Amino acid sequence: MSSDTGARYALYYAPEPSDALWRAGCAWLGRDPATGLPVEMPGLARRAPLTRSATRYGFHATLKAPMALNGPVTAFLDDVAAFAASSSPFALPALRIVEEGGFTALRPAAPCPALQAFGDDCVRVFDTHRRPEDPQRTAERAWRCTDRQKALLHRWGYPYVFDEWHFHMTLADSVLPPDIRGEMEALFTPALARERMVASLCVFHEPRPGAPFTLLARCALEGGA
Repeated sequence: MSSDTGARYALYYAPEPSDALWRAGCAWLGRDPATGLPVEMPGLARRAPLTRSATRYGFHATLKAPMALNGPVTAFLDDVAAFAASSSPFALPALRIVEEGGFTALRPAAPCPALQAFGDDCVRVFDTHRRPEDPQRTAERAWRCTDRQKALLHRWGYPYVFDEWHFHMTLADSVLPPDIRGEMEALFTPALARERMVASLCVFHEPRPGAPFTLLARCALEGGA
């Protein structure tokens, strides 16, 4: 299996299928990336314009940003599986709903060195699979970046890595009006009260530009088992 022209692949954190947070996230965004099927929930049509981008990308936190591959997909997936097998699960700090940068997301309530190290490793290890970005596309993205972010963009293909990376799970593309935020809090609060582990590494796939991302592979973290 070779990489398809125009397709992109990303490494994401996504809650385990049995986790109430996964079910809440899919219901909130109205789509299950694992099946590609819609998830019906009251109020979906009313909030859909506010979650359009988040819905397309699927419920997740980015570890290695979407990228075109420079080689076979099979080689990439084999390396992801091997990396996951050698990585140990770790506890994820409690998540809270925040509004920042014009969007609404879940963010850890406390620093987590293990999470930062895991994200950093994903960026470094899998960069060998990344096809370099089109220079014009890179230039278009660079204009709104700081000097530090520009350097990261040119080296790693994405400006928000390492010290510029902040783990987040986008819930809406904007700040929500009070009534819709209330619905969101009612849905997520029970799930956020539970402890959870980062126990797998997920590969999400965008088959063509603008298409919804789907869950292509979920690889268990088995180091230390």
